[in-house]
Amino acid sequence: MSALLLHENTSDPTGDVWRSELGRSFAGLHPERIDEYPAPMTGRIVGSDVGDLRLFQVTGTPQIVRRTARVARYEPTEALKVCLQVRGRATVHQDGREIVIEPGQLGVYDTSRPYDLRLEGAWESAVMVFPPDALQLPQRWITEVMEHVHDASSGAGPVLSYFVSSAIAQSTPESSGASSTLRLAEAGLQLLCSTVTAQSRTRTTDNLGAQRLAVFEHIRHHLRNPQLTHRSVAHSQNMSSRSLDRLFQGEPRTVSTTIRELRLDCARRDLLDPRSAHTTVGAIAARWCLNDAAHFSRVYKQRFGASPSAERNAALGGPDRH
Repeated sequence: MSALLLHENTSDPTGDVWRSELGRSFAGLHPERIDEYPAPMTGRIVGSDVGDLRLFQVTGTPQIVRRTARVARYEPTEALKVCLQVRGRATVHQDGREIVIEPGQLGVYDTSRPYDLRLEGAWESAVMVFPPDALQLPQRWITEVMEHVHDASSGAGPVLSYFVSSAIAQSTPESSGASSTLRLAEAGLQLLCSTVTAQSRTRTTDNLGAQRLAVFEHIRHHLRNPQLTHRSVAHSQNMSSRSLDRLFQGEPRTVSTTIRELRLDCARRDLLDPRSAHTTVGAIAARWCLNDAAHFSRVYKQRFGASPSAERNAALGGPDRH
């Protein structure tokens, strides 16, 4: 989780070095001059990986950065990007819509598809990049979130901005423990969810979307309750199990799958925490209502690519703890 100065343009009058470093950092993103700003393009990128998050502080001179259809086709990526504007103005064009992001606001867009980002003034952006499923929110809600600019000047927004800058500034090799990065990534994603969902709830006219979000929030708050099931979730929302199934038609995950995956994420975080080094794998799994040891090991390996004891041993060292 160490911070890395990816590029600082000090002598690059043609902008070739900046083009190369920007494209390498952001999956083929290409800068272009804005006609009314003839000065050479310059920029600075500082970045850090924190679990599923990639965090960046980016500054530069006026320019347009573009992810073309050709690049999206030949350099595919599955990630959402958050641009939280600190200084200057950013204007996102994607899928026929325009989002203008002023200082103290943020926008969300999809890097798997072409987009243009026009950056004006002496701009500075705090950037988060992460896989879409990291938010554990309904897909249709994420689509709605991308259609609007969001206020980051109040509520959780200022904390989110501080999170990005401080996570990069404080990242060192000594702070790169697996559990600490997972917890930090979870905190960042929770801040983002709090920032965008609170405003989207007041804006939305999609009652079904609001219901889906209420279901996700209920699940998050009751993960350690062994009575949390598809049926109990339906009951909490005053609907039948069949109505709950219909509510999630077209979503990438069912309610039951969401419960299981969130519990697995929490169990993994605790397994890799040095403070839990003397707690058995079985006890940690049971803490998150994953009581069948064989089933837990099987679904854990399916989700994370290694058995819980093997990943723990690799992260913490020492013999497996069952």
